[in-house]
Amino acid sequence: MPKLYIALALLGLVLIFVLQNTEIVNIRFLFWQFAASRALLVFGIFLAGILGGYLLGSLDRARRRKDRHR
Repeated sequence: MPKLYIALALLGLVLIFVLQNTEIVNIRFLFWQFAASRALLVFGIFLAGILGGYLLGSLDRARRRKDRHR
C-alpha cells in the first residue's frame, strides 16, 4: 500500500510540472527535427521510464523465478 501512495504522489508532482510547462519547444535528434509541447515530452518520457522500469523488473523476477526452480 505505501508504494501506491508514493506512486500517486509522484504522478501528482509530474502532472503539476507538466501543467506548468506547456510551451512549444523544438526538438532535434540525429536527422529528425520537430516541435512539440514540453508538457507532452515530459509526460511521454515519464511514461517511458515507468514502462522501462516495469519491463526490467519483470525480467529480473522471471530470472529469479527460473533460478529458484533449478
